[in-house]
Amino acid sequence: MAARVAFISYVTHSRHLNYGATLHGWAFQQILSRMGCDSVAIDYVPKSLTGYHFKWPVLQAMRSWRHPVLFVRRVAQWLVSTRANLRKWRKFREFARARLVCTPKTYGAKSIMEHAVLEGCEDARVFVCESDVIWKRSAVHGMDPGFLLEFPAAARARKVAYAPSVAREPLPPGEEERFAECVGRFDAVSSRERAGAEYIGRLVGREVPWLPDPTLLLSAEDYAAIAKPSGRSGYVLLYTCMTVNVNMIREARRFAKRLGKRLVEVGNYGINRYIFGHETVDDAGVEEWLGLFMDADAIVCNSFHGICFSVVFGKPFFAFKRNETDWRFTGICGELGLEDRLVDAGGRIPENPGDIDFGRVRRALAPHVARAREFIETNIVEYAKGPDNG
Repeated sequence: MAARVAFISYVTHSRHLNYGATLHGWAFQQILSRMGCDSVAIDYVPKSLTGYHFKWPVLQAMRSWRHPVLFVRRVAQWLVSTRANLRKWRKFREFARARLVCTPKTYGAKSIMEHAVLEGCEDARVFVCESDVIWKRSAVHGMDPGFLLEFPAAARARKVAYAPSVAREPLPPGEEERFAECVGRFDAVSSRERAGAEYIGRLVGREVPWLPDPTLLLSAEDYAAIAKPSGRSGYVLLYTCMTVNVNMIREARRFAKRLGKRLVEVGNYGINRYIFGHETVDDAGVEEWLGLFMDADAIVCNSFHGICFSVVFGKPFFAFKRNETDWRFTGICGELGLEDRLVDAGGRIPENPGDIDFGRVRRALAPHVARAREFIETNIVEYAKGPDNG
């Protein structure tokens, strides 16, 4: 039987081969499966990533030639990590083949508009916008219609938004109206951050609940079952995601030294092993990334999903903000009483931060997980399993 639920997000294609993007899709699919519902992830390349060189990012870096300093930095970064990124790209593709159920065909922002039915989605009764910052406006491309289910294959299906994020800022007035019109056609809407949910609710004129990222709906044991142990011990893990914060790296080094641990960095920045002299893993696959989190003594990161997996594995952490107004970091940490684990981009990790009471954190998270599961059951699974609604 073909899948009854089709969902779209940054799952199979994401800038810098993002671990969290792949894992929230895997987690969402696991939840649906455990509820007895087949699903398929639409293999979608959004407008903002059209022409992006996932396999050879050094070609992407060449585009910055008009800015000499940026050009030299980016080309040097990717030249150092070219072979590592190729290994990482292959591991991501293998993870998708082995652990995700995806459409057999890849769709782009243009081609998805040309098909009345998507391969693998023939029996889909529910289409879902699934988490991540898919409702964040691109400065170049604006909102992506695919991420708003504005394509023919979803026209007659039930439309649900499970915890998409608008990231941090209101849309321009004209785009607000268009966004509200599209979201107003959804049958059920939620958002990943409370501030984002309130903002969307004001635009569409109805209550929009905030629900946790799908990665937080599974347990450490669920992830340990697919994680590849790192074979390391006695280290602080530095997860550098998307952008390099030199201050964060220096603070992580100081933090590791205070704990008497070594520093291990995971991400795309293999060049940091030469600049800073610590161990750097720039070719980790998804399972290896999970193993590095699972085996670490503490985490330092600049990533929303770095925070999520620190919570999942019960690891003390500090997260450096990328933007002072970003709802993502302040939202999850505020809900779980972890505001003191956030550090400004140029800030310092406290000398004596104290321990995190993860029992309290899990108790704070539990009712939100229950709400999320109820939302998925009543707004997605029941409709996917039930009779046709005509």
